[in-house]
Amino acid sequence: MKQVVARLSGIAIACTISLAAQAAVAQSEAQLKIPAGELIPALKSLATQLDIELVYQPEQLRNMRTDGVQGNYSAQQATAILLKGTPLEVRTDVSGAMVIAPAIKQPSARTAQPALSRIRLAQVSTPPASSAAAENPASSPQLEEIVVTGTLIRGLEQPTGSNLVSVSEEQIQATGVSSAVELLNRTVTQLPSFNSLPSGTADFGTATTRIGLRGIGTTTGTAAGQSATLVLFNGHRIVPVGILSTDPDPNLIPSDLLAGVEVMPDGGSATYGSDAIGGVVNFITRKRFDGVQFHGQQGMAEDYNETNGSLTGGTSWDRGSAVLSLAYTNHDALFGKDRDYATSDFTAHGGQDFRSTTCEFGTFTVNGQLYTGASSAPASARPKCDPTDYTSIYPSEKRYTAFGYIEQELSDTLKFSMDAFYSARETKIYTDTASIPVSMTITNANPAFRPVAGETSQTVAFNYVRAIGPFRTSKQDFDEYQFSPRLDWRLSDDWNVRADFIYGRSDATNRDRRGLNGAAINANNVNPYDPALTDPSLLATLVDNEFYNQGVNTLTSGQLVANGSLFTLPGGDVQIGVGSELRRQELKATTFQGAIDSFAGVREFPVHRTVTAGFAELQVPIVGHPNAMTGVQSLDFNVALRYDDYSDFGGTTNPRFGLDYKPFDDLRLRANYQTSFVAPSLADSGNKVDTRLQLATLAPNVYRAFIAGAGVNLKPQEAKTFSFGADWTPEQIDGLSVSTTYWRTRIDNLVSQALSAFGGSAAASATPYNVCGSGFQTLVPSSSGPCSLDFLTSLQDIFVRIDNAAAPGVRTLSDLFAPGVTISAVIDARRNNFGSAKLEGIDSNVSYGHDVGNGRIVGEVGGTYNLKRDISSLAGGVFIDYLSGGAVQAAPRYNVFASISASSGPFNGRLTVSHNAGVDIPLARAVAINQTHIESFTVADLFLSATLGDITVLKDTALEFAVTNLLDEEPPYSGAQPNAQASGGFENGGTLGRMFRLGLRTKF
Repeated sequence: MKQVVARLSGIAIACTISLAAQAAVAQSEAQLKIPAGELIPALKSLATQLDIELVYQPEQLRNMRTDGVQGNYSAQQATAILLKGTPLEVRTDVSGAMVIAPAIKQPSARTAQPALSRIRLAQVSTPPASSAAAENPASSPQLEEIVVTGTLIRGLEQPTGSNLVSVSEEQIQATGVSSAVELLNRTVTQLPSFNSLPSGTADFGTATTRIGLRGIGTTTGTAAGQSATLVLFNGHRIVPVGILSTDPDPNLIPSDLLAGVEVMPDGGSATYGSDAIGGVVNFITRKRFDGVQFHGQQGMAEDYNETNGSLTGGTSWDRGSAVLSLAYTNHDALFGKDRDYATSDFTAHGGQDFRSTTCEFGTFTVNGQLYTGASSAPASARPKCDPTDYTSIYPSEKRYTAFGYIEQELSDTLKFSMDAFYSARETKIYTDTASIPVSMTITNANPAFRPVAGETSQTVAFNYVRAIGPFRTSKQDFDEYQFSPRLDWRLSDDWNVRADFIYGRSDATNRDRRGLNGAAINANNVNPYDPALTDPSLLATLVDNEFYNQGVNTLTSGQLVANGSLFTLPGGDVQIGVGSELRRQELKATTFQGAIDSFAGVREFPVHRTVTAGFAELQVPIVGHPNAMTGVQSLDFNVALRYDDYSDFGGTTNPRFGLDYKPFDDLRLRANYQTSFVAPSLADSGNKVDTRLQLATLAPNVYRAFIAGAGVNLKPQEAKTFSFGADWTPEQIDGLSVSTTYWRTRIDNLVSQALSAFGGSAAASATPYNVCGSGFQTLVPSSSGPCSLDFLTSLQDIFVRIDNAAAPGVRTLSDLFAPGVTISAVIDARRNNFGSAKLEGIDSNVSYGHDVGNGRIVGEVGGTYNLKRDISSLAGGVFIDYLSGGAVQAAPRYNVFASISASSGPFNGRLTVSHNAGVDIPLARAVAINQTHIESFTVADLFLSATLGDITVLKDTALEFAVTNLLDEEPPYSGAQPNAQASGGFENGGTLGRMFRLGLRTKF
């Protein structure tokens, strides 16, 4: 029976919805279904369903709306979801009542607060909250800072002047994905990897899948040792992993651990420092969970299987909680032979046949007649073998992950929390042995020699497939751990202080075994007709070879941040956040090449840096609720500034200015301008582990060499970004949300190679790059004169090794100066600050949700359209359009996705369509491969789930069914010649093919 007890104060009437509520009730989870609509009725429905006590002021909630909540949640979680997108937050007072009040950014306790009274919806079996707490909910303990990604200010819905893209836990589950990268590639169109299948390579340059918002740091400045998008884990940095690329590994966070993802596509250096030119991606994990949950998935596609499982347990107590989650994933490798589109033979498309004619049995020619080594019989044509057949499109991988979180309120004003993780990953990348052709001249001194017409020598072409197997396996191991304790201290109702500490360590080991020990085989001991007949001991020596590289990264960081209110303006409280940070990064790279596990001639290259930083952010509410007027409901200005001092290259200062304007309650206009930077990776500057003399064969016994690898004294990549946009949630159209953003970024000091892929540029012939010999294009002589053995020997401390993949006969510097050998030039192609980029685009998103019967349908369309992507390879040089396809391979002009989801009772479903635009091919390349355009790529994914607790006795159990690439679309054809790293035949998208996933999620 409802009881109404009203109490009138001098300011307003306030109401409380209350039920018999215990603290344990607020933490326990229940199945909820509250549709979108007005906020007050939604809160009443929540209170009724869960028997909890909610305290609020009606005038603060009037005319507010909510997107509703559906699923298994605690009262605290459900209330927070209902309040999402409002300026309100939920707190717990001393009686256990949940108080809904304006976030701290609203007028503080110094502003008079309306009194509260209570409206009882049911007979109360617990005493009411104390009058003191009821009179002033802000006085209740508030130790959890509500700070969104991209700002230091508590209580903001999103950074002032910027758009914040949020992916909720419900959306994550509705995609059916198994990893964080797969999630982003399905939902974030600003990523160049959108709608693709990114994977690592067999070398030690790429350890992880890079996240590069708006293509910055991935398709722009690709030689840099890290991405230009900052990846965070619960708001703090993650230890990087790798040897030449030192990026965080986003896949160490299984999707089951995620409570949400926040993506800010604008720069973030004014708040976070380096690595945030493209923006910030913040993975937010579960922090509260009661009970034990198991989630298992089995994925099946043609010639491919994957298994994913996680076990999560958690508990909450009076002033704290703890969560522990264990996850496992394992998937097969997918080979080129498993997919028709992965091939080297493009004749079916009018292209060339790039299959190798050097195959498992040797072939040789005598008097113009071709013979096969299989029988020494004449052959009518050379054999064809495809080196993409046993090259992995997608490597095999096995990963174990453990994640833990604990928090404990030490007092009413002090809280301790800590998150920690451990991840172990093993990746195997396969390279077809047919990609290692051999041509050898043998004589009758070889016991296997087979004369045909009395000749005494033959030149035989063969490979080692029959002798050592169809593929070479390169193994990568990655071990990472990190722990991050934190203290939150509430100094007063307005001021909070937090202290963070991070220590993380990663160990990346790459065993590149694509190469062979060529010194083991010579013209007298190999059987080139059938290499399988070669002495087994020689074959064992042949494969006993690896290029071993290890990178150990450590991250140690401490940060102190204070935020609170300075004073009150008519529009609200002026808030400030200030802080400082001390960070140390270390990388120790180790390398050797030789017999497996011999570690002969191993070399180590340790580098480190220290970063000190100070930062501040000011939020000024010029117009707010107290002084709103027609046409100006709110006007907020934000300014942030950060100074970082690096021990290796000096200091950099980066400001940010943001403006939010609401002419109406349902329309937000925003704009921001900022500078940002990416510090040179430790792998880029001073780390010589990959500095090498790279050889290119111009003609038989004629070579050109490049000194390639890390640069010296690199400067930060610097950017200026401007964006403006609008967010509209019209009150007249319930459930509609529209957002659009125009953005423009200029990047200077791009870290790239002096020569684009060693191919040369107009600047390549400049004297600074020309070490000796004649320059690259215009053949300008070097001031050092012709190349000599003495001169190159004097440079040996610059490079670690000779990369002779293009000239297997050259193993030492002396070989370059042997009789009959010519070295035309040596060019310095080490990474350095060279180019600039000008980028512009538009991001848009429209969503609409509508209740239908006892269910709900939600549709969404989002996309990114690139207006400009102009890149200059040299500061002050000519900019080249990377979108038109006139001079270089074009990037997709736009990416778009559309989804429709429906829920009714225990059933949920979602259909998503992702689309990449096609790209044009430059004329010179188009003529060479007989192709002018690479088609667009469209993929549809389906996800269905049923909560069995609503239809059977299996409470808290759900079945899942997903189909990835529902229509089994193949990625677009590309006639470009494949390389030894990956299968060819396709571009502008990637897929495992149609894959079915079955899943079970249960809680007990």
